[in-house]
Amino acid sequence: MRIKLKDNWLFTTDDGTSKNISIPHNFPLNVRSYPNPVFEHGSYKRVLKEVKNVSGKRVFLRFHGVDYHSKIFVNNKQVFEHTNGYDLFEIEITDFLNFDGTDELIVEVSDYDISEHPERVAGKQDWYGNSTGIIQDVELWVVDEVYIKSVTIYPKDDLKTVDCFVEFSDGKDYEFEVTVLDPQDIVVLNRKFNKGKIEFEIPNPQLWSTEKPNLYSIIVNFKDGNNEDSFKSRFGIRYVKIENGRLLLNGEPIYLFGALDQNFYPDTHYSLRDKVKMLSELTKAKDMGLNLLRYHVKIPDDLYLEIADELGILVWIDLPYARELDEKSRKYLEYLLENTLKRHANHPSFIIMSLINESWGVKISENIDDETKNWLVSFYHKAKKIDPTRLFVDNSACVGNLHVVSDIDDYHYYHSFPYHNKQWKEKVEKFASGKFRTFLKKPEKILPKVLSEFGVWGLPDQRTWEFNWPSYPVALMGMVFDGSTPEEIMKNIYGFHNLEDFIFQTQLHQFWGLKYQIETIRLHPEIVGYVITEFSDIAWEANGLLDYNRMPKFFYPYIRFLNTGVLGIIKNHTSLLKNSKYIADIFISNMLNKKIDGKMVVRTEKRFLKEIQLSIEPFKLSNIGKFEFTIDDEEQNIFVEIFDGGEMLSRNFYPIMKLEIRELHKEIEWISDEKVKIDNFEVVHESKRIFGNLDWRCDWISGFTIFNTLRDLNISAVLWGLNELVSEYILVPKKLEKFSTRNSIISKVIGWGFGIGTLLYVKNENGKSKIFTTLKNSELSKMLISNIISKE
Repeated sequence: MRIKLKDNWLFTTDDGTSKNISIPHNFPLNVRSYPNPVFEHGSYKRVLKEVKNVSGKRVFLRFHGVDYHSKIFVNNKQVFEHTNGYDLFEIEITDFLNFDGTDELIVEVSDYDISEHPERVAGKQDWYGNSTGIIQDVELWVVDEVYIKSVTIYPKDDLKTVDCFVEFSDGKDYEFEVTVLDPQDIVVLNRKFNKGKIEFEIPNPQLWSTEKPNLYSIIVNFKDGNNEDSFKSRFGIRYVKIENGRLLLNGEPIYLFGALDQNFYPDTHYSLRDKVKMLSELTKAKDMGLNLLRYHVKIPDDLYLEIADELGILVWIDLPYARELDEKSRKYLEYLLENTLKRHANHPSFIIMSLINESWGVKISENIDDETKNWLVSFYHKAKKIDPTRLFVDNSACVGNLHVVSDIDDYHYYHSFPYHNKQWKEKVEKFASGKFRTFLKKPEKILPKVLSEFGVWGLPDQRTWEFNWPSYPVALMGMVFDGSTPEEIMKNIYGFHNLEDFIFQTQLHQFWGLKYQIETIRLHPEIVGYVITEFSDIAWEANGLLDYNRMPKFFYPYIRFLNTGVLGIIKNHTSLLKNSKYIADIFISNMLNKKIDGKMVVRTEKRFLKEIQLSIEPFKLSNIGKFEFTIDDEEQNIFVEIFDGGEMLSRNFYPIMKLEIRELHKEIEWISDEKVKIDNFEVVHESKRIFGNLDWRCDWISGFTIFNTLRDLNISAVLWGLNELVSEYILVPKKLEKFSTRNSIISKVIGWGFGIGTLLYVKNENGKSKIFTTLKNSELSKMLISNIISKE
């Protein structure tokens, strides 16, 4: 008998409060554990009625994850003690049981102040709140003296042969029977074996892929004298490898459309929700065109991978980290590596693992010491030896650190949209061409290039937040500011803008930013995938495609148009036109493993513009050439649609706006110097810091561009076109209460209102109006300002 002990637990905190709960479970977050985690302690109690009258059997408990320090008691006797929060561990409790239906299990769990133990592996619990409790499943195994401990399956690259390891509890070999059922539950194999390491072939294999996630079942039956057992698992026939700079799944190139999944929740925090909610959540990933989720610096429970297996979502797991790895925590990571690879071996969705993220806990830079380098190399080779069927990243790198040895050349960049489009474009070009250094020493073979973190923010509606989050401060990596609960922050925003419109415009900013950055990546076929930061918002961090409740942001129906194998791209699209003439170059990125013989249609929302017959090879970027047309005043979007036969493969669209020539009866002061003096404002360079790590560049925590929507304006077109007009300066009010939307025509807000400024401000003095702007002094800026201001 192997069952999950999910229900009928009594959870008690140190103050004596008790509550009936289900496992997995986190201690509820409170003012002590968020945002700066400190010591927590409590206990879980359960009666093991399941073992009544089963004496003569062996009984084991398997804990999939308890954070951080646990003591296990059976009938008031301590039977085990465990530290570290991420590994699966098991204990035998047979000798402590009465088997009378009253056996009592108690698990005491405690945590610690993370700030006092930087050497301990904790993941990002000091970013988003402490995790304490039985955070993953607990299993009860009731078995004979000799039983099947594990069955692990590794499909080979011929995509029909399987290596299978059947491990018995005493380490010996026994005769056993293997039955394999195909995805339709038809028996395709039934054989007996007498060795723990076996090999068998699947007839007419149905492969597991992101499009067809076929799953087989394996049943291992064993009987030897008084010992009898049956073990069941699912697996998929798939193989992943690298070749000539490509990622191959089942021998075919695949492009990764990914998102970073930090997997915290407002109610269950560090633990998964139930299967219905998890299915809803991960189905949304598929709906948005994603085929990969990067499970960030924590170990997923089986349910997450089971659903990924069923839906056809690839999973990239990051090992958790310590802030300062010492010898003990390095050894734990090595143990955790082996523990995780064995535990999740049968999940076909799990294809990649990062051993270190962004050099956290170690220093993997140009000046890396030999001991650290040698450890990282040995860590990588240990992973490859344990599981050669998966890909491993030594250090998922970002600015300031490098790879040493890896299966994938991945890197993290963050640049704000539209302010730093040029820097983003240059970085992507250098990364794609290999001119940007990502390795300590150039690898001997061409590795797949993946931009494994990038993104921009888009604020959710904090009024819909669940659980206690509306009362928690919007902290920044553990830092808390006065008046920083969501409600208090939004009051500042109320003072200068309509709340509903503000939230919509931040999400509009996020969509167009992602669109620009994804298209830039797609113009470089040397890059074989990307990972958007991130799948869902988390606490104060608002760069999710979904909000913290896993509800869609406004652009949910549109993002799938970007995460698609075939994409028509207008390179260097100009959204703001000085006249009616539009000229553009169109490219088509085909990241499908098939040739496209079809047509491309270019149109506006009003009329058909052009049709071109296409023949595009797999994994190629094709230059379709220039096209030009004259736009009508009412046209606001250009569409690029690609068809293969009668099927539409993709649709892309671009905002456009023809600026009218309008007379402006107001003086403009063009500001391009911090020395300029303006009453109630200071002129700030974008490099000026706010709250430690923040500055007005907004490359990581985004700056939102908010327009006064009372004016007749195609916001999307102006937002896209601002990259040509913005300077490095911004006007910041000395007193926020004197700052209003009526006067600030184009506002810039850092994250959750950490900073509020303006790019275009109308000041009324002595009955006259004067315009102050940090936009570049150009003809296009003048036309844009006249189109906005003349509507007043």
